[in-house]
Amino acid sequence: MIFRDRPDGKLMKVPNFKKINPYMFPTRDESILYCQDRLDIGNAIGMLLEMNRGKTPEERVTLFHVLLTALLRSVVERPMLNTFVAGQRYYRRNELSFSFVAKKELSDDGEETILKVRFNPNDTLFDVTRRTREAVSKAKSATGNSTEKEIDIVMALPRFGIKAFMWLYRFLDYNNMLPGFMIDTDPLYCTTFITNLGSIGLEPIDHHLYNWGTCGTFLAIGKVKRGPLYDGRSGQPRTAHVMDIRVSLDDRIADGYYYGNSLATFKRYVEDPTSLLKPPGYTKEQIDALGLKYMPD
Repeated sequence: MIFRDRPDGKLMKVPNFKKINPYMFPTRDESILYCQDRLDIGNAIGMLLEMNRGKTPEERVTLFHVLLTALLRSVVERPMLNTFVAGQRYYRRNELSFSFVAKKELSDDGEETILKVRFNPNDTLFDVTRRTREAVSKAKSATGNSTEKEIDIVMALPRFGIKAFMWLYRFLDYNNMLPGFMIDTDPLYCTTFITNLGSIGLEPIDHHLYNWGTCGTFLAIGKVKRGPLYDGRSGQPRTAHVMDIRVSLDDRIADGYYYGNSLATFKRYVEDPTSLLKPPGYTKEQIDALGLKYMPD
């Protein structure tokens, strides 16, 4: 570690029993926790039907936007979700960013692009929808996104040149010397990576975590369907509109208890989404505690 802090995060002080974890488990793919849950999305569907009445498809707020906003609120209120391990050290990320894949054309041969979108902790559902729609529109335009252009440049090198570039990239990243402009455009340097399999009619999967980048949370979203929900006390089932999700987590960042409460927070916002329509009203102390350097207007 040449520098104490990184362009994308500030070094954290953690107890020694936690500090040793990245030496025992150096990579994310050997430190994965998998969890799954079923969300009751009946209230969200009803809210969206009312909101989108009379709007064109391009103007509509979608269930994906609801999930993004619920995730944003959860990360702000459960800030350990926005920390990461790099170079065997723990850092607090200085932005709130989610990455996801978008198809430029909905077909088997349709080209895919990966987007990284930054958010403000005070964003409402409407703000999240606007930022996401702008990012998708730009990615599908002739301009595209800068990540694709950078990859094209690297892949134009011979194989030994690509391997040398990757070695240098990892060396700089490990020692906190990687320039910020390279991190800014890389979608694997984000708070959470989201795969919306439900948008193509599939169920969620247990996805691996990438050793490249700093993303320690991967959220897989399934399709909307009618399915059983069980009352926590009586165990009696009822049929409702549901969505299954699967989450892959970096076990070195937090323990199961913290992750469990974080998932409960996310679930509460999704199943009762009306509060997402208004600013969250976080205090200055809550925002300052996040240590954010980048907050879009």
